[in-house]
Amino acid sequence: MKILIDTFGADAGYKITIDGAIKALEKRKFTPVFVGNEENIKEYINSRISDYEIIHTDNFISNNEDPVRAIRGKKDASIVLAYNKLKEEGYDGLISAGSTGGLLAGGLFIGGRIKGIKRACLAVSLPSLTDEITLLMDSGANMDCKAEMLYEFALMGKVFLENVMNVDNPKISLLNVGLEEHKGNKLTKETYGLLKESDLNFIGNIESRDLFTSKSNIILADGFDGNIALKTAEGVLKLFGKELKNILYKSSKNKIAGALIKNDLKKLTEKFSADEVGGAPLLGVKSYVYKAHGNANETAFANGILGLMDYIDKDVISKIEGELND
Repeated sequence: MKILIDTFGADAGYKITIDGAIKALEKRKFTPVFVGNEENIKEYINSRISDYEIIHTDNFISNNEDPVRAIRGKKDASIVLAYNKLKEEGYDGLISAGSTGGLLAGGLFIGGRIKGIKRACLAVSLPSLTDEITLLMDSGANMDCKAEMLYEFALMGKVFLENVMNVDNPKISLLNVGLEEHKGNKLTKETYGLLKESDLNFIGNIESRDLFTSKSNIILADGFDGNIALKTAEGVLKLFGKELKNILYKSSKNKIAGALIKNDLKKLTEKFSADEVGGAPLLGVKSYVYKAHGNANETAFANGILGLMDYIDKDVISKIEGELND
C-alpha cells in the first residue's frame, strides 16, 4: 500500500510528518510517498527507512488562501500533486495536516465527489467517557449547509461506523440549542424533519454539553457550528488540564496526592487526547483522504496514517456508493 504524505501544513513542520510515518511503519508495512522538498526529506530520513518515494515541490496551499482559487491556480502545490497522483494505479490514500479548505477543494475538483453526494465533510472522532464512538459531522469543511447535506453526512457516517468501527445501527443526533423538536433555526428544523422520516436510527436533538457523554454515535452540524463546538470543547479541556496541573504542584501535600493517582490521571488524559485518533476521514469524495490535526505530534500523525489505511482496507467509498444506489 502506498500512502501519500503531504509534508506541509503541520504546525511543527515537515519533520513531524516524517517521524509519524516512521512510527506508523513500526506497526504496519506500507510505502510512504512524501510530497515536499526532496533535499530536506532525504536529509531528515537519513537512511532510517529505505522503501519510500518523494514527489518534489516547494509549493503548498496556506490557510490564508482562497482554497478553490489555489487548487485551480497552483498546479505544483503539494495537495494538488498528491490528489493527481492518487489517480494513478498503486497509490491508495492521502494524509495532510495542511489547509482544510484546500483538502476539501482538491477532493471535490480533482478527486471528484461520490455520485449522489452534494458535499464532502470531515468526520471527527470525539473523546468519550465510555468506549462508545462518537463522530462530529461536519467539523469545519462546510460553513453553510442545507438539510439535504446533513442527511447525506448522516448516511456516510453510518456506513463509516458500521464498516470501519464495527458500530451496529449507529445512533444519530442533531446538534441544537435544545432537545425539543421545535427548537433551532431553519436548518436544524428542516434537517430534523428529514431525519425523522428516514430509516436511520435518529434519536433527536443533542446539546453541546453532551458532546462527550456517548449519547449518540453521530452528531450532525454544519461546519460552522461543529467547528465552534469542537474548538470550544478543546479549549475547555486544555484549560482544565492546565489548572489541574497547577493544583497538583501547588504544595507538597498536593504532589503526594498527585503521585497516588498518577496512573488514573494518565488514563484520563489519554482518553481525552486527540493523539489517539490522529485525524478525520474526508467523507464524500472518491479518494481516500485523512485530515490530520495542524498541531499534530508524531504519535498523532502516525495514528492518522494507521486510521487512513484501515479506512482504505474496509472499502468504505464503494460501500457508501452502494448505500446511495439501494
